[in-house]
Amino acid sequence: MVYTATYSPDDNKLRLYASQRLDADTYARVKAAGFRWAPKQDLFVAPAWSPERADLCVELAGQIDDDDQSLMDRAEERADRFTDYHAARTRDAEQAHKAVETIAQGIPLGQPILIGHHSERHARKDAERIESGMRRAVRAFETAEYWTRRAAGSLYHAKYKERPDVRARRIKTLEAEARKVERSKTEHNNLIRLWRQLDTVKRKDGAPTTQHDRARMIANVAGGYYSFPLADYPRAAPASQYEGAMSIWSALGETPAEAVITPEQARDLAITTAEAGLARCEEWIAHLSGRLAYERAMLADAGGTVADKTGPEKGGACRCWATDRGLNRWSTIQKVNQISVTVLDTWHNGGADFTRTIPFDKLTAMMSRADVEAARAAGRIIDETPRGFALLEVSPTPEPPTTTDTPAPVETLARQP
Repeated sequence: MVYTATYSPDDNKLRLYASQRLDADTYARVKAAGFRWAPKQDLFVAPAWSPERADLCVELAGQIDDDDQSLMDRAEERADRFTDYHAARTRDAEQAHKAVETIAQGIPLGQPILIGHHSERHARKDAERIESGMRRAVRAFETAEYWTRRAAGSLYHAKYKERPDVRARRIKTLEAEARKVERSKTEHNNLIRLWRQLDTVKRKDGAPTTQHDRARMIANVAGGYYSFPLADYPRAAPASQYEGAMSIWSALGETPAEAVITPEQARDLAITTAEAGLARCEEWIAHLSGRLAYERAMLADAGGTVADKTGPEKGGACRCWATDRGLNRWSTIQKVNQISVTVLDTWHNGGADFTRTIPFDKLTAMMSRADVEAARAAGRIIDETPRGFALLEVSPTPEPPTTTDTPAPVETLARQP
């Protein structure tokens, strides 16, 4: 058995290839990890990267290679498959329609079913065949149209994910995830530090405590549940004989006599769990750092967002979801913030205008203040309001001057033949 594993930063998916059918145990592990079988591509694919899935791929394949197909390449392959499905369903519809026509041609136009005649049974069978054939033809045509829409949607989705503004929002999401993992890493480090100070930690009031009390104080801020079977953690009454899941704080009991585990066991168990969590945090940080580097490089290669290409400035203009609807309408920028601009909006019900804050990655077009002033000087700005204006594509053509006909002198008219 030969395995190959790949990772694509475009869609953040792991793909696992196998040279032959998986055995039952390996298949169960792959399915439990979240991989699903893609028959048309002949591979297992995971919806998103995770440390556990990556570990399984490394265990089976030895390493994870870079995927040499881009998101657009996969979308084009998928669209080709959908186009083939459309052609097949169209052929099915045409065949069903031809079969119906063949049956109908053998029936005289307008011929009713003759009740009691020897042809009644055959006529009813023909009617049923015509009805079922037309249903099959209609369903096949509808399915063909469905695959046409799927092909177009696949390409649109790939192009959408490559848009600079969409990539910029993805970067913001990844940065938020990285900050969350960093906070979790800090919590694990703090918990390890507290448990390693089990013999020296004091309460906030400075009064000394017993080791048992100090362990309960630390466990009070630690989460997680564990099982404490009697075979591994023997204890006598009045300690709880419960073997199900409980927290370390509960397992320590209110008094040492009621404790299921000792403070030293609680410390070792908590530190082992926190160190495992810390290792997972490190894997996530490395993964997110790599994704951020890739997305930022791709965004820079595309020239950045419209706000990167034309820096927002007060007095300039932008287009966004809050811009007045209409042909080439623009919103005037009232204020530039750190990661957003402020524009005016209205409910269009006669009420006063109000401000909206639009992030840079939600802007679809930009004009600098100099561009706005040049357009105003050229007479291309009309319908100006505090919220914004409409921009003409070209300067309006001036109307030709009107001329008044001057009547010819009388003597000139007299000389005319």
